[in-house]
Amino acid sequence: MSNKLYASITNVTRPLDIRFSEAHNDSAPMIIIECESTTLEVGNSISVDLGYEGDYNTIFNGYVKNISKEASPPLVTKITAYGTMIRAVDYFIASLDPNAPLTYSNISAEDLVGNVLSEAGITNYGYDATSFIFATTAPMEVNLVAAYDYCSMIANTLAWHLYADKDGKAWFVDRKPYVMGGDSPSATIVIGDILSATNLRSERDLRNRIVVYGGEGIYAEASAVSPYLPDGFYKTVVASAYWIDSQSMAQQAADYNLTALNRLTLEVTIAIIGDSSINTREVITVTEATTGISGNWYVYSVDHTWGVRGFTTTLILRQ
Repeated sequence: MSNKLYASITNVTRPLDIRFSEAHNDSAPMIIIECESTTLEVGNSISVDLGYEGDYNTIFNGYVKNISKEASPPLVTKITAYGTMIRAVDYFIASLDPNAPLTYSNISAEDLVGNVLSEAGITNYGYDATSFIFATTAPMEVNLVAAYDYCSMIANTLAWHLYADKDGKAWFVDRKPYVMGGDSPSATIVIGDILSATNLRSERDLRNRIVVYGGEGIYAEASAVSPYLPDGFYKTVVASAYWIDSQSMAQQAADYNLTALNRLTLEVTIAIIGDSSINTREVITVTEATTGISGNWYVYSVDHTWGVRGFTTTLILRQ
């Protein structure tokens, strides 16, 4: 493998500096590119390959949001772009006739999310099947809300995950932000790759009492004692979803979220020699025993910094 840096970007001449950032809970990844020149315009699609000569990967597909020029000198063009899901973030659903909003009846959660995303032009879509069927007793309205916000609300209530991958495909899946049963590592990080590491244990995101408010007269609770909190102490989160129209559905949503949230956060931040093959939402193996971070870890976030000072990748990993 060559150590010479490589970058190829749609309609960009001589990239000088690239900063990429994506986290599990981001609505869309962001990339900032400084280059000599470009023929891109705001709104154009953009793809980025990054790495080394003979060893590079596509890390981004999305849309240009901003282009600026800075006379340093020399003249530098700065491009800011966001991943595919930005289309759903920017698309606000507003019916022309307020008395005839977009409505759905007797529809599964995964089909509802797919339909709403398609309103924003996102049709390349995959999902895990849920057991939730909405609007069984009355139609549900989708109006005066951003497409992403609406779909994210459904995902959060069901403890599901909504995102678009580096190839631009949207997903609505049962993906928790930690290592799950059945996960297989896609890469291994060894001590020679690691430039720095920080280990964190925290109950910051722990919630051991979940309350769900559904439609009229429907509510549910799920709770459990946590060994990481004082005896009898509960950290509560509330989900309010008018479209939950049965008691069993409300209870199921509460139970799902309790399983996902009643846990200690084990988190490691490591900086490594630049590696564009590692993606957010993958599981990797770390073999570095001195800091206690060995084993399989979920890639919660990826930040790439590429330029004249070299190529480094910073990862936040969780178990």
